[in-house]
Amino acid sequence: MSKFICACLVFFMMSCSVSQAQNQVPKLKSFSLQPISDEALKDLKQRKLGKRWLLVLWSLDCPACFKELKLIQAIQETEKSTALNIVFINTDDNRGIQFERKQILAFYNMQPYENFYFVDGQADKNRYQIDPNWYGELPRSYFVNKAGKFQGKSGLLGEESIKTWLLND
Repeated sequence: MSKFICACLVFFMMSCSVSQAQNQVPKLKSFSLQPISDEALKDLKQRKLGKRWLLVLWSLDCPACFKELKLIQAIQETEKSTALNIVFINTDDNRGIQFERKQILAFYNMQPYENFYFVDGQADKNRYQIDPNWYGELPRSYFVNKAGKFQGKSGLLGEESIKTWLLND
């Protein structure tokens, strides 16, 4: 019984932080938010070739994703002199949530990064474009090396793994 109560409390606390992020409406700045496509993904890979970078996938329905966004925000704040080489993709394939996407990106100060989103009704196709072996579990991230090889990871990223990948060359 106590495990159940603890689990409920954890879920409630995570839900509150998600609600807080969604309900606080920061001033929305202009930033890049574009649909992901084969062409956009090819262009992204080509432009990032020769650099290590991180691809972070997130959803409005993923409380763990918000924890990851908050961690990345904290790392960026402590590493002000270094721009983190991260690309974000929102996996919600619903055109009607564009404002919510922008709110979350603004709340976590993700405007300086490249931001993409899944095309309305094309989640399966968009997932396959990114990784044919990925079935949609979140949070999901990819460590991309200088040669453009993707190494996928499901689950929350740790602070040390992010820093080691992006800040140590």
